[in-house]
Amino acid sequence: MADTKQRPWIAGIVDTLVGAHVLMRTTIPHRNRLAVILIDSAFETACRAYASHVAKVKRDEAHRHRENIVKLVRGHLKDIDMEVWENINFYYTDIRNDLYHETASKTITDVVLLDYLDAVEFVINSAFNIGVAQLVTDVLGTVERALPAGAGPEAAAPRLPSLHELTEELDKVLVAVATVTPKSAADLNALFKRQGDSTRLKPKRFTDIVARNSGSKKFYFYSREDKAWKLSTLGMFRLGELQGGIKP
Repeated sequence: MADTKQRPWIAGIVDTLVGAHVLMRTTIPHRNRLAVILIDSAFETACRAYASHVAKVKRDEAHRHRENIVKLVRGHLKDIDMEVWENINFYYTDIRNDLYHETASKTITDVVLLDYLDAVEFVINSAFNIGVAQLVTDVLGTVERALPAGAGPEAAAPRLPSLHELTEELDKVLVAVATVTPKSAADLNALFKRQGDSTRLKPKRFTDIVARNSGSKKFYFYSREDKAWKLSTLGMFRLGELQGGIKP
């Protein structure tokens, strides 16, 4: 469960997203279909919480309908590009509703799911001035540490790929970040040296790949708490693909 010190409405949103992440890590055939429903639930809950607790709007009967509450929130969060709202609306009307109400056997790709998750997290972050991906990661870590030895998701997860098994620089950097959670290029270069890999990153290259996500599809985020770089949700999925544990 999310930290009880959080605002209770934030904790509920985080726990819902944790549920989606847990599903995405399983081998359930329709895990993505189920996860997108949870992600959408977190988004709608976030919209209602924002209206009540941040904008402090007195809601009426009309706000029981999703389209009205989303329109209200959109009107307050004017800094968010309309494209983001249109993307979320597309995922809801064309994907989520179809998955939930019409086509139970339909599949959804990891790429589509992660695009939706990215858009929802962006709105939640903007609405509450938080880093929801980090909150979710923290809760997942707490849950896994509380499980008996051998029972956590990490116990069944494939090992990290060896750097020698990888040919692309971006993939080596991703595995290295997952291994050492670096503060700078020096931390990654030390790992490369220990493992006998010839890859070396200059500070500018480290900044381009990790800090600016150039060519790396937002695989990383900076943890202010740990003062280090870590894998984002997208990065974890790419790592899963490299491990062979998650197939597109």
